[in-house]
Amino acid sequence: MQRSSLFLAAILLLGASAPATLAAAQPPAHAPRAAKGVGVVTEIDAKEGTVTLKHEPIPALGWPSMTMPFRVTPPALLAGLKVGEKIAFDTNEGNGLPEITAIRKAGR
Repeated sequence: MQRSSLFLAAILLLGASAPATLAAAQPPAHAPRAAKGVGVVTEIDAKEGTVTLKHEPIPALGWPSMTMPFRVTPPALLAGLKVGEKIAFDTNEGNGLPEITAIRKAGR
């Protein structure tokens, strides 16, 4: 009987320390890194406030050239964009989708 009580106490003790152990194992939160990029618009979704770009490498974020979607904040930045247009943009890693915070015509 005493053995069962010790076993139960050990389980309860380990269970109580599990949240602290899990919290310690998670990486620390950090501020999103910001960078500038250049890319070609391949898709615009004004309803969702996103744009898909085929962008050049973005060394500041460690990103190679790729095609990917970005959230655009504010969504009004999408006004006047056209598929096939080359743009320069300011971005950050955002939460979830990377975020574009400024758009300029490429070469300006």
